[in-house]
Amino acid sequence: MEPFLRKQGLPVRLNKGVVELVADHVVCEEGKPLSPEAAHTLRVLGTKMATFRLYLVCRWSSDDFEVYKEGLAHLGGEEADESS
Repeated sequence: MEPFLRKQGLPVRLNKGVVELVADHVVCEEGKPLSPEAAHTLRVLGTKMATFRLYLVCRWSSDDFEVYKEGLAHLGGEEADESS
C-alpha cells in the first residue's frame, strides 16, 4: 500500500511496518470531478465521499407497466408535470 500512496503524491512513511501519513494532503474537493486515481486512493483509505440514490420512476414486467409519480417528482421539471 505504501508505494501506491507515495506514487499518488501522499506524504507517507513506513514506521515499524505501519504506513503513516506525515502531513495533510487533499485527495479531492467537493464539486470537482474525481479522477480514477483519487477514487482508488479513497477506496484504499476506506473513505466514502458520495451517497448513491436510486429513484424508481417506473416498473415493467411481461404483463404490466406502472409509472410512479414519486419517482418522477425527484426528476423535477416538465416530466413530473406532464404525467399528472
